[in-house]
Amino acid sequence: MPRSGVLAELARLAGTSRYRHLLGVRLAGQSADGAFQAGLASLFFFSPERQASPEQVAFASAVLLLPFTVVGPWAGVLLDRRPRRSVLGLGNLLRAALAVGAAAALAAGAGDVLVGALALAVLSVNRALLAGLSAALPRVVVPEQLVIANSVTPSAGTVAAGTGAAVTVALTAAAGTGGSADVVALLVAAGGYLLAGALALRFPRGLLGPDPAARPAAARGAAAVVRDSVRDVVAGVAHLRERRAAAAALSLVAWHRWSFGLTTVAVVVLCRRVLGEGDPAAGLAALGVLLSAVAAGSGAAAVLAPWGARRGRLRGWISGCLLVAGAGQLVVGLSTSLAVLAVAAAALGLGGQGSKIGVDTVVQRSVDDAYRGRVFTAYDLVFNVSYCLACGAAVLVVPADGRLGAVAVLLAAGYAALAFALARRRVGVRTTAAP
Repeated sequence: MPRSGVLAELARLAGTSRYRHLLGVRLAGQSADGAFQAGLASLFFFSPERQASPEQVAFASAVLLLPFTVVGPWAGVLLDRRPRRSVLGLGNLLRAALAVGAAAALAAGAGDVLVGALALAVLSVNRALLAGLSAALPRVVVPEQLVIANSVTPSAGTVAAGTGAAVTVALTAAAGTGGSADVVALLVAAGGYLLAGALALRFPRGLLGPDPAARPAAARGAAAVVRDSVRDVVAGVAHLRERRAAAAALSLVAWHRWSFGLTTVAVVVLCRRVLGEGDPAAGLAALGVLLSAVAAGSGAAAVLAPWGARRGRLRGWISGCLLVAGAGQLVVGLSTSLAVLAVAAAALGLGGQGSKIGVDTVVQRSVDDAYRGRVFTAYDLVFNVSYCLACGAAVLVVPADGRLGAVAVLLAAGYAALAFALARRRVGVRTTAAP
């Protein structure tokens, strides 16, 4: 659509009160996610008493994502069995309570095991809630607005998370890194979760779906819940097999998350060992700059996607975003200049978020509403398993100083190969109308 058309579509979207309401839930929750994860990064990677190696960073990153992979699928099936309003509202309130508990444990001098366990509990709920937000989006906008809504909504959430993380990192670095600053970060996150939960519970019951007649019957008993949860996940995967466009699009996300996982481990080590020159506070500040750059790139994707992914050009948009991400990936692996790395990080944010906007649109258009919660749970499973596997591989391929070198060249080549395959129609993204 022309630029004037994009502005008109944005104006119509902004005029939809239910959409603004759902966007508010996402922004509050994801800004809190950024603050919470920045607090954890400061605690586990940039404490003066810790010397972060690739192995330590990879292990901690994988463990922090483990609940997304293990617990997320079982929590996510609730999205098709319970009102999504309740899942989003009560889930965020639970996260607020757990974040307060983690802050209290840290302030009391509890060990890493207890604080880490509470952090795992917070993160266990996170991906199911993000899947719920994606599944609920088609309930608050008309089908013709899905591309622009997917441009604005997840990108705005990513920007909110990056901004929350960057602000928290800056505050923590200014405080010199330490337990008291990390406690404040966790409490700030708890406040964001509380706001997100309160906003979600203000939705009318049933508005976010699924329709009662389409919900699977609720199971009774723990064994029945586990059995039906397994069945629901399998049903979501089977539905994806019938929707080849959505399944193919997820392969692009898997590669991006694999590459991004390796790069994240390398960048944290690079900030700690090279950019910070041995000073944990300086390393944390450098990481804050790069997080801000990723957030800026994600914001640019939200602005550009409605124009680039207009009707009939979705394939070209995703291909172009993959090439941009590949270029950013290459530079991140070869440079040690903070300014150059910031530009490359912005390119990674733009390319990664831009391609995800396209993939989200393909998935939402291709699957039935009754399956959206389960399909987006499978989406998140791919999203996080790829990242966890990358963290495992990082132990073998990320050097002690964080410079990726030839590995970055291979990762960039992977992006280029996927972009070429997509452009040549070897990876399909055509969609069928969802009933």
